[in-house]
Amino acid sequence: MLLDDAVRLAGRTAARVVTRPARMDLDGRVLFITGAARGLGAETARRAHTRGARVALVGRTLATLQALADELGDGAAAFEADVTSADKLQRAADDAAATFGGIDVIVANAGIAPPSRTVATIAPDAFEHTVEVDLLGQWRTVRAALPSVLERRGHVLLVGSIYAFFNGVLAAPYAVSKAGVEQLARALRVELAPHGVTAGIAYLGFIDTDLANDAFADEAAAAVRRAVPGIFTREMTVGAAADAVLDAIERRAARVSAPAWVRPLLAVRSLTTAVMDDVLLHNRGVQAAITRAETAAQQDGS
Repeated sequence: MLLDDAVRLAGRTAARVVTRPARMDLDGRVLFITGAARGLGAETARRAHTRGARVALVGRTLATLQALADELGDGAAAFEADVTSADKLQRAADDAAATFGGIDVIVANAGIAPPSRTVATIAPDAFEHTVEVDLLGQWRTVRAALPSVLERRGHVLLVGSIYAFFNGVLAAPYAVSKAGVEQLARALRVELAPHGVTAGIAYLGFIDTDLANDAFADEAAAAVRRAVPGIFTREMTVGAAADAVLDAIERRAARVSAPAWVRPLLAVRSLTTAVMDDVLLHNRGVQAAITRAETAAQQDGS
């Protein structure tokens, strides 16, 4: 039975290589992008707009979003919504659909970085708020805009991370969230297929954005970074990340990864995660970083 399943999987994989989904031309398509005020969200909106897409810019700060909409001109509009609020996201999705006549693509991008603390020392509110934004925020985004995407047989792209399979030492709530996002994308891919809607996830490495810079400004996080080979923590440009996201949308890809080194690690992730855990467990720099983080947390609480 197991052998039969493996043979069928190989056959379906070969068939997908030969019969890939038709590319989605972004010209005229409507993209609903959360976290669009800055960083990856803003750059994705700019580059999509250049390709002829219309962009619904969604985020917490309306003035910043409106400035970007004014910069882009026709085919761009700003909608204020916090991904922790299902009601506000629903209103933004409804308003975007009314403004543009519908939504073709969801880009669930909004996210935050947690403080560099261990599971034992992080404030419970900080842990849960990270999951609230980085995982449940993506779920709420999809739920709000999905009816319109279903009507237009569009695509859902969840912005994930290498932390879906990297060890989340000193960033556990972020890693938990991204692992959850991966599972959400996998479920959506299967559930939406009968409706002609595709779904995928972007496994992205570190990007030169405020989010990454703020995270590594902490000495404990920086120590963990130094314990990992530099190729894995070298930041890619936000433009390269945005191009990867848009390429995934155009291909209706189930998964896309960037930079180039992420893909082979994904292919051997069982081995990758085992080796990574062992390295981090026995690295003195990482152990010292954990001690510093715990000491800092105790001092903050004193």
